Amino acid sequence: MAQSKRILEYPNEPDRQSLSALLVRKNAPFNAEPTPPDLVKNYITPIQYFFCRSHGPIPDLQDDHTFVINGLGVRGKEQTWSVKDIKQKYDKKYVMMAMQGNRRDGLHRVKHTKGVIWGPCAIGNGVYAGCRLKDVLESVGVTKDLPDLGRLHCEEDVCYGSSIPLTKALGVSLGLALINTATTYRDPFGDVLLAYEMNGEPLTRDHGHPLRVVVPGYIGARSVKFLKSITIQGFESEAFYQRRDYKILPQHAKKEDQAELFWSKMPSIGEYNVQSYVCDPADGLHSGQTKNQVVQGYALSDSLLDVSGNDGKTWVEASLYQPAADGKATHVWGWCTWTARVDTVDNVRIVCRAVDSSGNIQQEQPVWNYRGVMNNSWRTADKRPDAVL
Repeated sequence: MAQSKRILEYPNEPDRQSLSALLVRKNAPFNAEPTPPDLVKNYITPIQYFFCRSHGPIPDLQDDHTFVINGLGVRGKEQTWSVKDIKQKYDKKYVMMAMQGNRRDGLHRVKHTKGVIWGPCAIGNGVYAGCRLKDVLESVGVTKDLPDLGRLHCEEDVCYGSSIPLTKALGVSLGLALINTATTYRDPFGDVLLAYEMNGEPLTRDHGHPLRVVVPGYIGARSVKFLKSITIQGFESEAFYQRRDYKILPQHAKKEDQAELFWSKMPSIGEYNVQSYVCDPADGLHSGQTKNQVVQGYALSDSLLDVSGNDGKTWVEASLYQPAADGKATHVWGWCTWTARVDTVDNVRIVCRAVDSSGNIQQEQPVWNYRGVMNNSWRTADKRPDAVL
């Protein structure tokens, strides 16, 4: 007999009256995002406009909450820490970063996808404060001197589980010298935090209070909230959300039974891709032909952003805004907001495309996959007749 699906209950959800401006994509678990114009009102996204991503009921935890660190290299095999320990024993560091997981609706318009149908605003730019994960790991014996460092993973939590390469957690990059000798060097941009503040305030429950991992440059699914455990191990996390979710499956895997053939074969998504979107006018939809239409949006790019009002026939370079964080030694992994002026054409959507410093560019057409992840096309598909958005 097949096992019945576990039913989750939501008796103790946080008060969300201050989040009334968000568009609710799912009530239980709570998933919501702002409107496009609201999203780009601020460079640092305030909580009332910051998307909320949940996979289950929100716990109500306090600073006496504890988590364990165990696995390879850990002295005594396991150590227990409280949030108070983290605050008192380690220097407070700051990281500005974009947290994102985005634009499934654009692929859902092409063909049915599995998951919450996010629009373009499941993204936010915040300043997180906490201690560096590398400082905690090194204090318990986990250092860059571990054998086979490049093969090790740092697994976070057990209920909602995920993992990142240990090299990312320790801020270490692996290189290969010309004499074929493996070398390691310190990566100054690792910046993975055990965070307890967001935008100068304690984390809210929806955003992981009292402690979460934040992993700059990676998709939001790797930034585990309500941290319970960290395990150093020689393989990727076996948790559902690492092994059977957040993967780009082949386009011919169109249903759950077809997807089953590929979960174990496809790599888990780590770093996010180059991305941008027109937020004002919302979704690039305007009132008609206009000269010098002011256009605003966001980009996950550090190089170039082009905007077109005539379906990509010609492009205008936008002005990017990504101020260097001042004071408090904040490392910047944040987004760019941008502004441009374009001439628009009747019934033609304004579009944008970003290029990063490595030459990666947004693709023109959506590339459909069953889970609807990593959509970064600059064209937006029209709604298909059977789509429920």
